[in-house]
Amino acid sequence: MSKRKKELLILKRKKAKELHEQGWSNRKIARHLLASKDSVGKWVQMDEKELSIDNRGWKKGKSRKYTPETKQQIIKIRKDLEKEDSYFIGSKVVKENYENQTGKRISKSFVDCVLKEAGLVKSPVKKKKGRSKYMKYPEYTLTKLGKSIMCIDFIGPKYLKGSDNRINFLSCKYVRPEKQGILKRIEGQTAEQTIKTLKEIWQTHPIPEILKIDNDSAFGANSPHEKNMGKLTFFLLNLGVSPLYIAQRSPWNNGQVEGFNSVFSKKFWNKLQFSDEQENDVKIVDFNIAYEKYSQLISNNPEISEKDIKYTGDFKGQNLENKVVKDVKAHKIYFLRIVRRKSVKGSDKEYGFIDILNHEIKLPKDMINLFVFCVLDIKTRNLTINIELDDGSLKEIKTMEFIIKNVIYD
Repeated sequence: MSKRKKELLILKRKKAKELHEQGWSNRKIARHLLASKDSVGKWVQMDEKELSIDNRGWKKGKSRKYTPETKQQIIKIRKDLEKEDSYFIGSKVVKENYENQTGKRISKSFVDCVLKEAGLVKSPVKKKKGRSKYMKYPEYTLTKLGKSIMCIDFIGPKYLKGSDNRINFLSCKYVRPEKQGILKRIEGQTAEQTIKTLKEIWQTHPIPEILKIDNDSAFGANSPHEKNMGKLTFFLLNLGVSPLYIAQRSPWNNGQVEGFNSVFSKKFWNKLQFSDEQENDVKIVDFNIAYEKYSQLISNNPEISEKDIKYTGDFKGQNLENKVVKDVKAHKIYFLRIVRRKSVKGSDKEYGFIDILNHEIKLPKDMINLFVFCVLDIKTRNLTINIELDDGSLKEIKTMEFIIKNVIYD
């Protein structure tokens, strides 16, 4: 590679890092710099020294920067974390612990290699790429949606050994500004228990702009009455939170909280033993504290202004079950949907459709199996159905009047 090309590469890396710190997504940076998304993903993880070094052409397996002692220290940190029965012992945690202990920067890729060579990590299963892009999954649109996002999901019912009592949990995962997970035991998978738990959590943790949830009836997307909103949805809108309902039968749309649920199952529920629910509650507190420390260790999201942060205490005396449109703090509800097929494939009667609040909406058959991003504005009484194009912009497919029956349009 010529000297000029090397200089351009280094400039691109530095610019990518700068834009990432400003909150740009890797996809947006890649388009801006005319680079691949994978390359940008590597560049934004580099430290200042790595940004200016071109390692291509160096003999594979030989490190320019790190000594055998560095490797031994990485292995020791990982083993010490295991001895401490830490919930989190992955390469990100090892990397941050190494840097805190030594004051020296180290790349995550090097830590991955060291732990893999030492047999301390399993090779991850390769993900199948391309399907969600082919289905027009609105990835770029979702990255721009709100300064603060939280995901929730139910876990359970689970059972303690020798007991028939059902134990249910509400799993909560912040995506931004902080990557934090919180688990709470609840009495049942109901809207009332969800609201009670969120009120408690949002006393000390910020109320998000967007709450990402599935289509469980307790979460308000599947009311038994057509075009009716559930109790949780009213609660959220009155707090200024816009619900984002993921596509039906597509839990990977809510991958952040699903991943947190997996951590909970592997590192907590399947690993520890509890004599009763009270002991479980005590140990959950420890798990939440450990996850908070882990999140603070690895999080690199930009902070948001204090003026944009609200807590449930800011809404004292207000009716959080209010159904009057003019008085709600938020008036948009978002839906991710996959266009499904109606009638026999290839027949004259074939068409696509989506379901919004138990109301079937007809769409062209050439959209079958594609994702659509739907925005329901209860103030204007309009539902807009969009598809994301390759450049990340939204194309409006259909707009229609959509009046929710149990909302008061005053």
